[in-house]
Amino acid sequence: MKKQTMVSGVIVTLFCSFLLFSGCTEQNGSGSLQSILEKATMIESVYYELDISTVVTDWVEDFTEMKIWEKDSYLKQEITITTGDMTIVRSIIKRPEGIYYYNEEEQIYVFDPQFNISQPTIIETVNDLLQNQTLSNLGTEIIDGHETTVIQFAPSQTGNFTTKKLWIWNEKGVPLRARSVNNNGETTVTIDIKYKNYSFADIPESVFSVE
Repeated sequence: MKKQTMVSGVIVTLFCSFLLFSGCTEQNGSGSLQSILEKATMIESVYYELDISTVVTDWVEDFTEMKIWEKDSYLKQEITITTGDMTIVRSIIKRPEGIYYYNEEEQIYVFDPQFNISQPTIIETVNDLLQNQTLSNLGTEIIDGHETTVIQFAPSQTGNFTTKKLWIWNEKGVPLRARSVNNNGETTVTIDIKYKNYSFADIPESVFSVE
């Protein structure tokens, strides 16, 4: 279990760093990347799901499913991580007063102000894309019937090299697909992410209840 938790932690860290190092200044046929991404900053409420497939060279294959609700200062994540025949299930709720995680043994939400939510929200992801360094615009591509702008960047870091790609939904400014390949000289980690089942309807506050 400790090994699985460690592996899951490494994967989550890589996934989060994947989403947090980029930028946007180039143009495409549907407008600038900035104007596309700014559409997402107007979203007040969103539900979506993630399918995350992670392959570590000659080591482990990991699959994560996430259901995510975001509204103002509220956030809920339901996470299922599968590695081999082992599965970890987590549920996290963020409210204005702090963060709660679901304790399976006690079957209650436990308040833990020190708990770290490593998965960035859509708004956090978009704001980082808007504020950081320039990237390559690879043009447009249709994903599940939606026109997307494909962006790629490859920031060099000490001891490793990462290539990252995002498919941004032109109509809404949110990602529909993502891929990260990280090679530190000894291990290659490939993360493929599919964003699906977006809903922009208002989310009732009862979804974020910890009672």
